[in-house]
Amino acid sequence: MQEIDVLRMLIARANNYGISDVHLLRGRLYAVTMNEEDYTAVVLTHSFAYYEKRYHISRTRPTLIVCYVHDTVVPIPVLSMRAGNFAKAYELPAEIEDIEKQRWSKTGTQVLIGMYISGVRLAQTIVKELPVSTRNRYLQKVKALGRRQRGRPVGNQKSSRKDA
Repeated sequence: MQEIDVLRMLIARANNYGISDVHLLRGRLYAVTMNEEDYTAVVLTHSFAYYEKRYHISRTRPTLIVCYVHDTVVPIPVLSMRAGNFAKAYELPAEIEDIEKQRWSKTGTQVLIGMYISGVRLAQTIVKELPVSTRNRYLQKVKALGRRQRGRPVGNQKSSRKDA
């Protein structure tokens, strides 16, 4: 599954979600009008890519994530194509019921990291109570996701529109 496939799914199901307009802004960012509300949406394969691609530290932050799989907690709403649901900001993915019991799975780990980066107190408490080596591993991953990568930042991509 690639981002173009997710975008095609969004356009094909636009009536289901009340989407009236989709325009490319630049890179993976799109201007989306959904239920008469305007969003700056980023199209990703999974919601954890919001952190992997460093959108949480970019200058131009999206206000909506359109993804195939919602697999972490993010501080903005998420429209998941696989589940077909609209998750509010800080909402847990559907397969996670109790993060303390399910943190051993890949999705559970991504949810805990997403919660920690987003500043959710429960995640900070859970990480603080972990054994030292496990806590350091989580904190190292959070620190790595907080650093900018080499190359052009995601928020500074040139516009593909000629009139912009």
